[in-house]
Amino acid sequence: MTAAAWFALAAAAVAAGFDWWAVGRDRRGVEAVAKPAVLVALIAAAAALTPADGAVRTAMVVGLTLGLIGDVLLFLDWFIAGAAAFLLGHVGYLVAFLLVPQHTGTLVAGAVLLGVLLSVVARPVVAGAGRRSRVLGVIVVAYLAVLGAVVVFGFGTANPLVMAGVTLFAGSDALLAYGRFVGPAPGGRVAVHVTYHVAQALLVLALPALA
Repeated sequence: MTAAAWFALAAAAVAAGFDWWAVGRDRRGVEAVAKPAVLVALIAAAAALTPADGAVRTAMVVGLTLGLIGDVLLFLDWFIAGAAAFLLGHVGYLVAFLLVPQHTGTLVAGAVLLGVLLSVVARPVVAGAGRRSRVLGVIVVAYLAVLGAVVVFGFGTANPLVMAGVTLFAGSDALLAYGRFVGPAPGGRVAVHVTYHVAQALLVLALPALA
């Protein structure tokens, strides 16, 4: 890990702290700056570190960049466009994981985790989205499919940081979707932001070992 990467990660941590405080206090002006700043810093960290595999880093940076775009779109309440950006970002992460040798035991563990998550949130979330519009329901199903693949193949890397990262990412997305389509989610928006930022940081930290 280079000094520049550590500096960028520290900047991401500071920005995340401001964002979590802003969300908890409903300070939209601070959130508008702090939330995208976290992803900008994480992208800088990914670009500055020495990866085990350059192609994996490229795919991960694509995922992070699309996450940044999704953050901005969701803040503007352009939900469908934001969800599409995050879906494409997950494709970037999926490509990164598929470039890494997969391990059967952890693949199975990822599939089990995915089954648990889907059994808890999939039906009410899809039903809630479908009541809003048929198109939205289809988008949510597609998103769940791609997110599920990210979880399973993230676990397949057998990298503990990636496994923790995709678990938190799935938890963040589940909380966000539940809160939007079903009812109040545990922890509210603060929990969504905390799990999301920690997940992204863990994926960046995993890059030096992913090959």
